[in-house]
Amino acid sequence: MDRADKYYRQALSLEPDNPIRLNDLAYFLIDNDRNVNQGMVLVDKALDLKPQYYLYLHTKGWGLYKQKKYKESLEMLQKSWDIRRQNAIYDHPLFLHLDAAKKSVIGQKNN
Repeated sequence: MDRADKYYRQALSLEPDNPIRLNDLAYFLIDNDRNVNQGMVLVDKALDLKPQYYLYLHTKGWGLYKQKKYKESLEMLQKSWDIRRQNAIYDHPLFLHLDAAKKSVIGQKNN
C-alpha cells in the first residue's frame, strides 16, 4: 500500500492538473481508508475540471459514504450511476457501492 501511495503521488506530481491523476489518488486514498479527507479534496479538484464525469462523481460519492454521509453519498452515487448507464457502461463493484449507500440510507431511516 505504501508503494502504491508513493507512485500515485508521484504520477500526480508530474501532472498536477490532470483530473485522471487527481481521481486516481483520491480513489486510492478513499477506498483504502488511508486519508478520506485528503481524497475528497483531490476529487473536488477533479470535479472542478470535469464536473459531470461519472467516475469522479462516483469517487466523491464513495468518499461521502466513507464519511458516513449516507444521504449525500446515495445522491452522488446515483447520479454517477445514471450517467454511466446512459453510456451503457456497467461496473459491478461500483454498483455494489451504490447498493451499500442505499442500504445505509434505509438503515438511518429505520433508526
